[in-house]
Amino acid sequence: EAKILHYAKKAGVPTPTVYFLDLANSTIVMSFIEGVRIREILSKLNVEERVRNVEIVGVYTGKLHEAGIQHGDLTTSNMILTGDGRIFLLDFGLSTFTNDVEDMAIDIILFRRALLSTHFMFAEECFKAFLKGYASVRGIDVTEKTLRKVREVERRGRYIIRS
Repeated sequence: EAKILHYAKKAGVPTPTVYFLDLANSTIVMSFIEGVRIREILSKLNVEERVRNVEIVGVYTGKLHEAGIQHGDLTTSNMILTGDGRIFLLDFGLSTFTNDVEDMAIDIILFRRALLSTHFMFAEECFKAFLKGYASVRGIDVTEKTLRKVREVERRGRYIIRS
């Protein structure tokens, strides 16, 4: 997790700073990010703020994927909006280094599922904003390839949301 945090930060994704790593005791000491989880604040934001913030999440996800990092638990619970308007991604415990398009697709599926389950009233507008940010980093061709993989994985039924 500490190694991935380092590479995510190097890729331009705001993450907590690792201060100390104790491998013998499986301990990471990192900075505390003061703010509110996106999950808790998204519904309180106006449309413009909501779209802007989710687009930024898309940009950060694109930067992770561009760096060969899958978050592994990309939900609005693992994102903090600080008082000065910055967004930090948290909880890289399930992250992996990968360039497999299916791993990237799973991040997108998890994020969309979080939107649909917790923020269903504006999930569609948020997902469009997320994809706009993602495509601004990854490009249209890679984004479309990843979305084809999203549809393929969903057809297999592994991550289908049932209402």
